[in-house]
Amino acid sequence: MRRRLAGCLFLMLTGASGARADDVIDVSKQWKEHASSAPVIAPNTSTTTASAASLLESTATIPDECGCESMSVPEKLLQATYAFTGVVEELTPPQKGRQKIVLDVDEIFKGSPRQDMEIVTDIAGNSCDLTFKEGDKYLIYAQWQWGSNVTSLCMGTKRIETARSDANALGPSESMKEKLYIHLRNACMGRIDTPCCLSSLKAMRVGYSVPEPEEGCPAGSKPDRLLCGGSYTWCIPILEKDHRPSSP
Repeated sequence: MRRRLAGCLFLMLTGASGARADDVIDVSKQWKEHASSAPVIAPNTSTTTASAASLLESTATIPDECGCESMSVPEKLLQATYAFTGVVEELTPPQKGRQKIVLDVDEIFKGSPRQDMEIVTDIAGNSCDLTFKEGDKYLIYAQWQWGSNVTSLCMGTKRIETARSDANALGPSESMKEKLYIHLRNACMGRIDTPCCLSSLKAMRVGYSVPEPEEGCPAGSKPDRLLCGGSYTWCIPILEKDHRPSSP
């Protein structure tokens, strides 16, 4: 039996704890709360909730004169040391063509940034400069360079309101997945196949994966599951070794 994240996630019981074989545990509500929470972006506030799906409003346009290389979100992530959302806590006046910004980190998509993360950006006095405002929220792509975490417009950093094009490609953040895993673990309990269910969740978490969508795994990935009854099914990179036995 395959378990999928099917717009709603259904976990079929197999008769444990007096439940019938056709009983269903539906944890779709919890998933949608974590994956589709609406953005709460208030001016002049440093506390707000966010997720990858909170990057909703519009897309940012980079001026042609900046000469930025066109990059997909995976390419932005590949070159970045850190990718996260955060609220600006502190700004320093530009000095020698550079400005320091401290952000209160919210959702993390790559790396392990500090809670209060300092980044720097070059200031040239033109339309290619990043403009930060205290209390506002941003999606940050930053690269470790010679002792500083450097970001720029060309790296992909932007205000949260203009990050729509990045949202789907970034997927759920690490913290959102951890919340989902709690619900998936609870759904494994009290079943005759609990050991397999929990083992598959453990394997899924190794790669920070989520259950396979109803429409199947996206391009460049394939489904994986444990070879026991009650295993979740999740998606892994197509070149990654799965849990199926090797052909003789």
